[in-house]
Amino acid sequence: MPTPQLSKTLDDVRSMVFGHVEDVQEEYAAKGWLPRRLNLNKGVVRGLLEIFCWGLYQLYQLLTAVFEQAAPKTATDEEWMEWHAEQVEAPRKQATKAFGLVRFARVSTSGNVPIPAGKIVRTETDGAGNVYRYVTTQDAVIQNGMNEVAVPVEAEEYGAASNASAGQITEMVTTISGVDAVANSADWLTSEGADIETLEKLRERYILRWMGNNGMTKYAYASWALSVTGTVAVKVLDQHPRGQGTVDVIVKGAAGIPTDALLVNVRQAVATGAKPEDVQAGPPVNDDWQARGPQAVPLAITGALTLYPGTHADSAKAEAAQRLRALFTDPASVKGITPLQIGEDVTLDRLTAAVMAVPGVKKVDWASPVADVAVAADALATLESLTLTASEASEE
Repeated sequence: MPTPQLSKTLDDVRSMVFGHVEDVQEEYAAKGWLPRRLNLNKGVVRGLLEIFCWGLYQLYQLLTAVFEQAAPKTATDEEWMEWHAEQVEAPRKQATKAFGLVRFARVSTSGNVPIPAGKIVRTETDGAGNVYRYVTTQDAVIQNGMNEVAVPVEAEEYGAASNASAGQITEMVTTISGVDAVANSADWLTSEGADIETLEKLRERYILRWMGNNGMTKYAYASWALSVTGTVAVKVLDQHPRGQGTVDVIVKGAAGIPTDALLVNVRQAVATGAKPEDVQAGPPVNDDWQARGPQAVPLAITGALTLYPGTHADSAKAEAAQRLRALFTDPASVKGITPLQIGEDVTLDRLTAAVMAVPGVKKVDWASPVADVAVAADALATLESLTLTASEASEE
């Protein structure tokens, strides 16, 4: 259905108003409503009509804007789209901080090493020049005879960018006597950080909210699961994945594989129909359902970059690493990268495309993986480790 053309230019309005006045001048003069014919080319009447035309033109502009924003499908203003979503009880998801466990390690194993709360660790600078910092939230001790301890930390900033992948958190901002290194493992997160929901994602949930009103359909399950902050994608397997009457809700978190805390919230949302106060939307009792994370397909990526002469090797490696890591998370700030989704294979072409977008990279050779990696429908590729080297191409 074509969109109604509600807007008019100022010239359109002038033509309409001045044309009407010209058409009715004789009639109005005969009725005594006008003392004589009006001069529409200059003078007070022309000025008043111009002012009226400008006001009418602004009303048409307002009508066009309101018509666009009043339809959720076309709304581009944040406040309008949030208002639409709230009407169907699907409020916009807000940004959250990342929480997790960082390992503090030492070489020796003798004596106790206290690690007070409030100490700061951080990532190395990424390809965009960003550094992400984390603060210890509890006192901890590396006990005598041990060489490491996992310490709870909280990201300083809100957003998914703080969901560091394995091996990114490596530096201590505040030195701790007796601690030689810090590191984060692949499963370090206890609660993933999330960005504020984009308007397009909010629009998708708005549509799902309506589609999910038809009963216990895959749209209803997707709507309930996506209502939870931290959930960025859902794949609903509703064709009896575990036998007759079964439904599997596969959840992708803002950092890829969802944390236990996120899955608890998703299960609660599904069990209550995401509307615990509404007696008409009870739990999906007709299905044997489960909500879980995808099966992890860990990848150890090792590549050798060949650079054009004059390219700064460390900068090129940092940017290439940032782009590769972005494939396995859900960043909104890495241009040209679309994160891998549930059930999506990892192809060498895709890895190569991510790296070749870095200025100065001539080619890349992969030592691992050596072939495309198949990913099952209920699985998700994850980054286990990333090692890049760089060398300058010889001049010919």
